[in-house]
Amino acid sequence: MMAEKPVKFVIFLSLILSLVAFWDHQFTSYLKEFVVLIHEICHATAALFSGGVVKGIALHGNEGGETIAVPASFRGSFILVVSAGYIGSSLVGAFLLRLGFQGRHARQTMILFGLFLISVSVLYSKLGDLAYFTGIFWGVGILVTGMLGETISILSLVFLGTSISLYSLYDLSDFAERLTETDAGILAFWMAGLGPEDLQNQEVPTVVVILGYMIATLWSLLSIGIIFMSLRSSLSHEESHEIPEMEESFERFPGDLSPEAKLWLEKRGVDPESGIVLPPNLFQDFPPKDNSP
Repeated sequence: MMAEKPVKFVIFLSLILSLVAFWDHQFTSYLKEFVVLIHEICHATAALFSGGVVKGIALHGNEGGETIAVPASFRGSFILVVSAGYIGSSLVGAFLLRLGFQGRHARQTMILFGLFLISVSVLYSKLGDLAYFTGIFWGVGILVTGMLGETISILSLVFLGTSISLYSLYDLSDFAERLTETDAGILAFWMAGLGPEDLQNQEVPTVVVILGYMIATLWSLLSIGIIFMSLRSSLSHEESHEIPEMEESFERFPGDLSPEAKLWLEKRGVDPESGIVLPPNLFQDFPPKDNSP
């Protein structure tokens, strides 16, 4: 089980400060590409679960990516698939962070997560593309880490969960800078009844801007809420102390006991009939029986 609340908070805060301090470092760029891949995998997963088809996942090397998918025929499937990128990333980050802080099934989670990344990269990204190398590199690394032991798996889950959650929140800044190029803008164009060719127009219709900001606000609130609730629950999680069941012995004493022997055993917390040894304080409120003739 992970450490108590103050230690959990120190670990989380240290990771946040470290990531912010090295936000523009080369290593962090690899981490950002990994989180972008998670974003795209969430789109693909939503498409598959809603009955659609995924044709490919790609990363562009500028913290951008795309998922080429054909959603299912029902109208809500497109909304689900487009919304899954930001919301799904927040859910993944919150889930990994919670598991890491709770310290439950850390090794199994790391191994399954690594295998999942490798499988998705092989199936839906082109050999030699950035998405392929990113998925294989991180997938193998996570898989191997899960095989090294429980402690390192727990720390890795906390690191991955913190990184994905932090970048998911940082990614929301795209809504303010380039709304029409984000998933919120794409969904706004679709809800306004406009096609892909309209995305190229320099002048964005007012209805698209309004819808885009409404969608972006909703997604932002959901993402922040998911991460906040998970973090709050993780930091306040305490190990439950279960009282072990008392071992009972049902061995009976051989032969018949005299009244004096029974009285002597009862005074010492032993049931003379069954031989069960009970806690001494259990007899404080129950004086021994008078078995004198």
